[in-house]
Amino acid sequence: MPSRRRYLAAVGAAGVPLAGCSYIHGSPSADEPPEAGVDDPPEPRSDLHGADGEWSSFGCNASNARAVGDGRAPVDGVAERWRVEVAGSAYREPVAADGRVYHCFTDLSAYDADDGSELWRHPDVETTPVVRDGVVYAGAEGRLLALDAETGDTAWELTLSENESVGVPALFPGEGLYVPVGEAVYKIDPETNGVEWSRDAFGRVLGPPAYVSQMGCAFATEAGYVYLLGHDGTGFGRWSLPAVPEAPLTADVDALYVNCLDGATYGIDMERSPRLDIDWHAETGWASAGIAVHQFVYTTGTNGLRAIDPDSGDSLWEYDTGDWRWTAPALGRDTLFVGGGRLYALDPTPGSGTPDQPAVRFEKSFHGRVGPGPVLDDGTVYVIAQTGERTYHLLALE
Repeated sequence: MPSRRRYLAAVGAAGVPLAGCSYIHGSPSADEPPEAGVDDPPEPRSDLHGADGEWSSFGCNASNARAVGDGRAPVDGVAERWRVEVAGSAYREPVAADGRVYHCFTDLSAYDADDGSELWRHPDVETTPVVRDGVVYAGAEGRLLALDAETGDTAWELTLSENESVGVPALFPGEGLYVPVGEAVYKIDPETNGVEWSRDAFGRVLGPPAYVSQMGCAFATEAGYVYLLGHDGTGFGRWSLPAVPEAPLTADVDALYVNCLDGATYGIDMERSPRLDIDWHAETGWASAGIAVHQFVYTTGTNGLRAIDPDSGDSLWEYDTGDWRWTAPALGRDTLFVGGGRLYALDPTPGSGTPDQPAVRFEKSFHGRVGPGPVLDDGTVYVIAQTGERTYHLLALE
């Protein structure tokens, strides 16, 4: 019997609306990229909670799946619209929502998406934010901040710890904010700013937590554990990993994926969760910036780009993007965008190129490495790239 994940993939491929990210199976060839949906862009995907058609959080949506509904994503080449200089050690990717682009290094900056002009800067923010309905939620030293997206002014703040930094928050629409703080996760009501519950974990939480279907949230810790909690904080499962996780995990309909410092990516099938076993692992190298999932699992990092079968962990194809681990795949308009040695746009359909590699839609080179990013929003690719011997820029490409 096929898994629920396989069933949803088959339904999507058959053309029944799973709104948002365009379907990967049966996509046009690299010579015939998908038509733009300027007048009728796809709706956010109904199977990805928190998908709002924008790249408004780490991993794009509440499941950290790095898939966006953007019918205008550029698939046949890009030109630069603007650039803003950033530090070479800026390893957080931007997020974009409502005509603004946000990037956090030593503080949080908001830029106009049209021309790159700086709109405001907040000195206390220490994390990638999540943006929703005109509010920017972000972590600071011991505090969760809610900022006005237009001005950067503090709407409210909530002290959660005296000695721990607040990690990257996740917002599950209709459920609330899930916030990692040291070795604990807090659930916050964004309307009242109140703590609904908190749960301790073993090891520092690698945030943000990921939404898991209707079950609740999942997260990994630096002690090598994966936890699954219900929306009321009830513990549903705990898995022990053989190595320390390298990045926050990604959730699919009934599965979890996490990359570890032993150079492997691990898959957990929650349909078989009573076993509390790891179902498979794939030798992917370090994938420090996250994992993309839509029908298949995509990783990139020290071993280049991989497409992995989500049920078996078998490699479907590989592509040489170099060994830069601070980039991650982004899915939109039947195209896989990724950095590394350059910016790549690939047709992820198995067999689209050679049997062992995807077809290339386009490539764009800069002076050096590409990433953090790319992320996609409103027909634009945002990415950090090395633009000179000692210069790095956040770029808007269209």
